[in-house]
Amino acid sequence: MVNDNLGRICNAHVVHADRSDDGAMDPKCIQLAKLAAIAVDSAKTGEIVRMPPSLSPKEYPDFMGKGDAISYKSKKILGRLYRSILRENGDDFVSQGTCISNETPYDIDLEVPGALSFLEDAWQCKCLYEAQLNTLLSQYGLRSEAELVTGEIWPLVGYNKYQYQLKERINYAYSKLHQEFRSIFESIDISYCDNKNLAYEMKASAWYQVTYHPEFIRLREPDDEKTPARLSFAWIAVDYLAQIKKKCHGEMKVEEGRSAYIF
Repeated sequence: MVNDNLGRICNAHVVHADRSDDGAMDPKCIQLAKLAAIAVDSAKTGEIVRMPPSLSPKEYPDFMGKGDAISYKSKKILGRLYRSILRENGDDFVSQGTCISNETPYDIDLEVPGALSFLEDAWQCKCLYEAQLNTLLSQYGLRSEAELVTGEIWPLVGYNKYQYQLKERINYAYSKLHQEFRSIFESIDISYCDNKNLAYEMKASAWYQVTYHPEFIRLREPDDEKTPARLSFAWIAVDYLAQIKKKCHGEMKVEEGRSAYIF
């Protein structure tokens, strides 16, 4: 009940902000924001918040995807962006924005000396990760890796309870997969290098290379050549890849064997 009320209040806030020239500063939106602040803590305080009938929307902007309610064409930026994406790309805009193998960029800056020692293990991990990733894509009927990784799932743009719960399940499933392979990344054999941070950079570089290097992309199974290259594996170690890039551009310094950012 509490979550349902909070959801209805937040949806109403979106509608009234879209309808009003004052946006979120409209008096109705301010009142709804106050109700939402109370509703968030209802589980702790026991205070039940009910939305006044006068604030309950009778119709919803098109970008909210409320197929079970009366919809109108929003004149605000969200509505214009929503319709421009539909016009430009049709129903398959997500897959059109995904890199295919011969378009995948490769950043040589992310190659680190010593990464070769980690390549074989990185390739095995990548194959295992992609097998589980593809299982999730198939299980939930998703069209692209980007939808699964970002949680921005185009068929679930609506705000109804079923869509919200399904989106939460998908996000949780990928979160568990990400956590599993982040743990694998962090389980490192320090014998490769005296400096543990440098060893992580080598391993991150290897994970990047097996994901993005053209030679590794060509190693995919023949049946996979018609599908876009899966790229999310490398970014499980995004913090170390960013660290490598910063060092490459002189944005980091090393003091007494420890890395420090220069701001």
